[in-house]
Amino acid sequence: MKKFLLFMMMLFSTTVFAGTVNAKVTNKINFGISPKELKNIVKSEPLSDSHDDGNYAVYYYENIEDPLGIKRQLNSFAFSENKLFSAVFDSSTTDEEHTKIIEDYKKNASKVLKEKLNVKEYKGALILYNSKKIIEIYRMLDHTFISVYLYAPENLKDILKNYE
Repeated sequence: MKKFLLFMMMLFSTTVFAGTVNAKVTNKINFGISPKELKNIVKSEPLSDSHDDGNYAVYYYENIEDPLGIKRQLNSFAFSENKLFSAVFDSSTTDEEHTKIIEDYKKNASKVLKEKLNVKEYKGALILYNSKKIIEIYRMLDHTFISVYLYAPENLKDILKNYE
């Protein structure tokens, strides 16, 4: 699963800093912050399997709040050149729990994040997006993943193909 998360982070690395001005992952965490700033915000130490390869780093945390303020079991934050560009919030879920997460995001994401977000849903997955960020929610191997990354037109185009 960690290899999958790393792959997702690498895939979205092309979005680095494409609109970090005022772009938020959650109401407390902004894109473009440093790993040290993240650590101060979440008030927790990264897990031991986090890694930093100089220009690219992924830090794993437990029990960090997702964009709706709900703590998720495993969370990863990807950095390039010491700036946050992507986050994944992961929880072990049943089908019913996953459906509830989708419904909660459809109803509440724009209200909680105080941003207008476009919504697309397809076969148990959801994408919310605007000109600053993309939030994608999907289920794999009994886990719900909530991926939040910076907006990039080429990424959105590829992702939306799956929702049409």
